Amino acid sequence: MTLQPLLAQLAPALLCSLRLLPVAMVSPFLGGPLAPAPVRMALALGLGACVARLRAVAAPDGLVAGAAAAGVELAAGLVLALLAAVPVEAARAAGRLADTLRGATLAELHVAPIRQRESAAGDLLAQWVVVLAAWAGADRLLIRGLLGSYAALPPGMPFPPGAAVEVAVHGASELVACAVALAAPAAAGVLAADLVLGLAARASPSLATAGAAPQARAAVGLALLALAAGGAAGRLVALLALPGWAVDAMVSGGSGP
Repeated sequence: MTLQPLLAQLAPALLCSLRLLPVAMVSPFLGGPLAPAPVRMALALGLGACVARLRAVAAPDGLVAGAAAAGVELAAGLVLALLAAVPVEAARAAGRLADTLRGATLAELHVAPIRQRESAAGDLLAQWVVVLAAWAGADRLLIRGLLGSYAALPPGMPFPPGAAVEVAVHGASELVACAVALAAPAAAGVLAADLVLGLAARASPSLATAGAAPQARAAVGLALLALAAGGAAGRLVALLALPGWAVDAMVSGGSGP
């Protein structure tokens, strides 16, 4: 028995899985950093094999054509991974920013599985977005958008680099905008608490306001961060539809959603 038939079936699956592999590395809905690397690779390969079988994908002829198609798929996967990570990373950035403003960065948590430190509010908001999205069914929306991208952009089909850059910039701008919108009320509350305590100390120097400052900053900052998170929940969950829009935008030239 020769390996030629096996390689002929495996090559299309590998090609299709390259688009999903970066997403599986960063998005918690396809494994994410907390899942072991073999699990994420197996999930991407399994979904890629399903796509290759259902869409009857054929591997490119020749080593050069195969390498070019693999590069295209990997580039598309990197763009999709950036967009798939926007909601979670926006929540994490907002929590870290709020913790920085209220002086709680010394209480960072060491997350051993991903070998990095997380602020308390940042990790809490990131986990909250994952649970909220799963409860609302947005995880299925993300997977449907990823698998549906093969219809608009067949495996190995090139796309305009300028359109891909525009899509990536749009995703990065959404990340920054959501993070700032979430953290802005907490920042305003912390500054207002400092202002009130400063005015109170100036009006009555005998008042012991220095010891109350950390507690006031923490209480006001967390309360306003929770209110902002509740108001921005729908927007964060809706951002999981970005990967589904991204491929259509890259094919059509990068027009906004």
